[in-house]
Amino acid sequence: MHAHYPRFPQVLRVALPALLLAHFAVWPIVGLLSLHAGIMAAECTLLWFVALYIRRHRLIAEDLLLLNATPTATLLLTIPVAICCSLVIAEFDLYLAQLLGRIDLSTPLSFQKTLLEIQVVRGLADVPKGLVIIVLAPVICEEPLFRGLVFTSLCAHYGPRWALGGSALLFAVSHFNPWQLIPLFLFGLFLGALVYWTHSIYPAMLAHAVNNLASITGVNLHTYFGLEGLGPSQHLPVPLVLLAGLILLAGLLLLSRRPAIMPLLVKREFS
Repeated sequence: MHAHYPRFPQVLRVALPALLLAHFAVWPIVGLLSLHAGIMAAECTLLWFVALYIRRHRLIAEDLLLLNATPTATLLLTIPVAICCSLVIAEFDLYLAQLLGRIDLSTPLSFQKTLLEIQVVRGLADVPKGLVIIVLAPVICEEPLFRGLVFTSLCAHYGPRWALGGSALLFAVSHFNPWQLIPLFLFGLFLGALVYWTHSIYPAMLAHAVNNLASITGVNLHTYFGLEGLGPSQHLPVPLVLLAGLILLAGLLLLSRRPAIMPLLVKREFS
């Protein structure tokens, strides 16, 4: 019995207030200063809730957040797999957007504009800020919540299937973007699978960073250099998508068979 891992109601009591406060209070208020400041403050709110819960209940962060050592070879393999996953999901997202457009359910232009404004880098001086806020902050602040607190707790009490599905669903819903709910859910499943196979949060953090970096790179290449193939609104060549899909499947198979250094869940009984 994994007594020190929170159950689902406890997880919701942490996750839901954190998400609602971050998205509907912190981001709008701090965002009055600047859009990026609002994003950073909202992301930090999520991490603060997780840290507060761990401290209040005197939990061991290394266990709950799966801060386990990971073989270097596993991390290196994660990079190309994450790139291919990003390409495949982005392609699926584009087809889904076109389908929604045909039934008059396209993403509102105001929402699209906000997403682009968040990712477009205004100049070389803004590159470090963009990397920190768009690439690193979501990784550092979101992964401890979704692939740490949520995934580990659900896995401990309800098994890996509930952990994978529940953490991916909450991750997708947390973006409050119904037009990309399915792609976000699929990406959440991918990140959860990395955690489940490697028994560590670090591969998921690395994959999340790779995805964010690919996204911001594609948007800026499209904006400044007109590279349509890497842009947010153009399909990739079919052979490239098929190759990415094959590499993704092969990489997932290899990752699922690699030995993990630490156990997925640590049993600790407190008196």
